[in-house]
Amino acid sequence: MNALPAWHNGHITFGCLNNPCKASERTLRMWAAILAAVPNARFILLAGPGPRERFSARLGALGVDLSRVRYVGYQSRVDYLRTYQSIDIGLDTYPYNGHTTSLDALWMGVPVPSRAGDTSVSRAGLSLLMNLGIGELVVHDDAAYVDVVTRLANDLPRLTELRSTLRARLERSPMMDAPRFTRNLEAAYRQMWRAWCASPGA
Repeated sequence: MNALPAWHNGHITFGCLNNPCKASERTLRMWAAILAAVPNARFILLAGPGPRERFSARLGALGVDLSRVRYVGYQSRVDYLRTYQSIDIGLDTYPYNGHTTSLDALWMGVPVPSRAGDTSVSRAGLSLLMNLGIGELVVHDDAAYVDVVTRLANDLPRLTELRSTLRARLERSPMMDAPRFTRNLEAAYRQMWRAWCASPGA
């Protein structure tokens, strides 16, 4: 894992390597507000040629200077993970949060603040961050999301600490405790079996 890119770049780099179809208009508005609030930041987005054109048109219409945006295409697993070496903060999508992509970012030391909603797909980020003990990066409205990301972007010592500890936090978390998960799953199966056996007509 490399050092925080901002220290040698002289600016924050945001990134989102999620499937482009998750970038709703609401998501783009939040991203544009973040880029406006952190005027020297750059943004890396995963998108093929077609989605790139649509992203550029949509972001440009929201006032984003497109010279600040860099696109990467679909890559091998190694190159995809290597892209996180250039990203300081991951930007989540809403209402469909990142799932595996957010886990990959966290594994590479990249925090992904999340805007949580009321549906299961809009609470994936909440689940991940709470399990890592950094629930302060979860918010429940759009303005708060812009604020929490902006404050994190202006706190390089905090970003540096997260960069160096996120992988260890993940390794220690319930999400990577396979024996615990298996025990709980087995207990649930036993409980369901006993309930079925005790039901009328079983």
